[in-house]
Amino acid sequence: MKVSGAKVAEHRSALIATARRLLQEQGFEGAGVAEISREAGLTQGALYSQFKSKDALAAAATRQAFEDGLAAWDGIRETAPDKLRAYMDAYLSPEHSQDVGGGCLLAACLSDVRRQDPAICDAFGEGFARLAELIQGALPAEVPVDEARRRALALLSAMVGSVAMARAVEARNPDLAKEIIAAARVELEDLAVRR
Repeated sequence: MKVSGAKVAEHRSALIATARRLLQEQGFEGAGVAEISREAGLTQGALYSQFKSKDALAAAATRQAFEDGLAAWDGIRETAPDKLRAYMDAYLSPEHSQDVGGGCLLAACLSDVRRQDPAICDAFGEGFARLAELIQGALPAEVPVDEARRRALALLSAMVGSVAMARAVEARNPDLAKEIIAAARVELEDLAVRR
């Protein structure tokens, strides 16, 4: 029985969303094809009819994670008077830190990416670069371009690292996890608003 184009798109979307969540929760090696397919409500055959490999699915999930992150940034940019501060408030929050499966892929998969297929590494690097450009554009206008670029890279790296570290210690030391997020929020705000 032939599956309609709409159903194929629905299956693809379900596989990507499920893969993203599981990759973030379990890492690239921990999330298997059987589990991704099962949790998406599909067969492994359906997965392989959409993606030639698990790496191809992981690359698509990585790209989608960044598209979702950029869309969230756009939502903040449209409503917040201080776009960068609002983004930092959302990113450097206990809620985001604790939402491994639904939060930022950067913080969830940071140390795992370098060992992955080049398509995954490329998607990860491209997504990071796009987020850094948005942060750079939100810095005070009088900051020289080369300094703004350095500052944006440092800000994003520090934000991601802070969330990753908070997640690493959360289970055994939730107070330290909260302290890491709070400290990053205070210290990075100075770098964000400095003229």
